[in-house]
Amino acid sequence: MGRTMIAALIAVGMLTGCTDWREGSETVEACVERFALKKGAVHPLADDPGQWVPSYTFDVTKMGAENLRDLINASDAKARTAGSGIIAGEGSDIKAREAFEDTPASEAGVLLIAEDPALFKVRGKPGLHRELIRQGCEGQRAGMRLISYRFTREDQLVDGELPRSDFTSAEMRKLEQQFDRPKIKDLIP
Repeated sequence: MGRTMIAALIAVGMLTGCTDWREGSETVEACVERFALKKGAVHPLADDPGQWVPSYTFDVTKMGAENLRDLINASDAKARTAGSGIIAGEGSDIKAREAFEDTPASEAGVLLIAEDPALFKVRGKPGLHRELIRQGCEGQRAGMRLISYRFTREDQLVDGELPRSDFTSAEMRKLEQQFDRPKIKDLIP
């Protein structure tokens, strides 16, 4: 019984050390490393001299109330000059997420308040392709993590705005489900 009790205490002690990777602050270098190509890989657009317009999506679930309020206030200030800062929806229902995904990023940002994850999408400053991931990582705040990005060539903007897809996110998911995916048993020799 003594050994079982010790093993249980060690297991409980190990569990208390588990933390959510989104909590606290992440250095810019650690963020850039998360998105880095594998060693030796070369990105075909790394030396492209053209200007690219980035769109960044951040997980803001672990932001404190004060930091989230500051983010919303900064978005509202930008919205007065750059268009509307939109809160696309609340809760974890699929319609709110689809509305968020279908809304193009603006300089003011788009915020989806949800249970987990809460997301914030914002348009970054145009720049060279090789510099844009760092720009997104520099935009992180405490409790906020860059989770995805999208770059569009500046000459592809429509009236100065990021282009909308011909498909909604719901239509894309439906289309993806039509593809025949291999089953695991088919992949094993």
